[in-house]
Amino acid sequence: MTAMPRYRTDPSPSALATRLRALRTADVPVACRVYAGLFAPSSSSALHARITHAMASSFVAGADVPRFEPPPSAHLRLLTAASWGRLDGSGPDMTTFPVDLASELWWRVHERATGPLGMTDRRVACDLLLRLGYPHRAAAVIGLAVIDPRKHVLSPDLALEQLAVLRCHLPSSAVETMALRGARSGLPAATRRDLALFVVFRAAARGADSTSLQAAAALAVKASSELPQNGFAGLLHRARLHRAIAAVPFVRRDITEAHRLLGRALASLTSITPAAEMERLAWADEAYALHSFLVRTHLSVGLGQRALGYAAELVELSPGDDRTWALQGDVLAACGLLDAALDAYGRGIALGGWGAARAAYLRGFVLERLGRVAEAAEDYVLSQRIDPTSSVVAGPVEPAPVVTTPVGRGRAPQPLAR
Repeated sequence: MTAMPRYRTDPSPSALATRLRALRTADVPVACRVYAGLFAPSSSSALHARITHAMASSFVAGADVPRFEPPPSAHLRLLTAASWGRLDGSGPDMTTFPVDLASELWWRVHERATGPLGMTDRRVACDLLLRLGYPHRAAAVIGLAVIDPRKHVLSPDLALEQLAVLRCHLPSSAVETMALRGARSGLPAATRRDLALFVVFRAAARGADSTSLQAAAALAVKASSELPQNGFAGLLHRARLHRAIAAVPFVRRDITEAHRLLGRALASLTSITPAAEMERLAWADEAYALHSFLVRTHLSVGLGQRALGYAAELVELSPGDDRTWALQGDVLAACGLLDAALDAYGRGIALGGWGAARAAYLRGFVLERLGRVAEAAEDYVLSQRIDPTSSVVAGPVEPAPVVTTPVGRGRAPQPLAR
């Protein structure tokens, strides 16, 4: 297997500002226009972008919207706008978004989100505004103002939305402590389950065993046992539960048990037949997360050949996602299929934006191994032009965390709404 380097980026706010400035002149515009303007998805749009657009359409129509996985970055709108050379689209207020970039749906979402909303609509509005990169407006929609994480009691109806907003403002440890406290409380079983899973995914993202990871996994299993196990929602949650608790043996390097649990998650998922469009998107959302985890777990223990099939599923589910081609390229390179890996990384570069930086660097690395040094140098330069904050460590590719949404840091208590 080919040992690939670990590509890292600086998560600090100053590094984000540097990336935005670099993207403005890098000439790699994002191909999908969902996050900056809510235009209709295209063939170049990732699954999470199609979900965001469907959520927006359903929200303005007052239709039901299920909960989905978090989108991959809290800064998608900022990064997308910057890639087009439009830093005027990265402001904190939805009303100041450039008129020439916004679709009619954008303004309909803004209009409805500023009006009176019932509990269900508040949940959807919060999720949608976070996806569009407006955490302060999302906080206002669900009534968050000043929060002391030591005393705050999570709402039975909006607990996950509260946590999602707080993740943008408070240290991860404080938010996870709140979630674990809620998972042990007298909240409804579905809320306790979701809070426990929140902690599992966050703890697993750090890649190390911990008491909070073990406790959250046990609480998730207990709460799930109190809920229906059949029907679309029940089977989907079973798949998510087994995906989550597989992280416990995985971080302990008990790969056999981790893959047994992931197999149960896959069995639950394949037994589902989604009907409506939102159900199909929810199913695909879980399938993408599960297959991503399967790819990473197999790669981490040197089973690249077994990861190939799961990586191919990602291509079927979301060919417009730069993460798809990143994982596909990593698997192919690990298997020694270097020419195919070049093609995969090239597909990631073609999608534009910040994700193209990693793809360009690793394509350069593969080109260098193939003796195509001049071409490799061009890709290294392109990578640095897109993201000058990156660093590279020699060694095997570091599997991406289970949850990839960046977490903001702050001090508590802190005002959230503007």
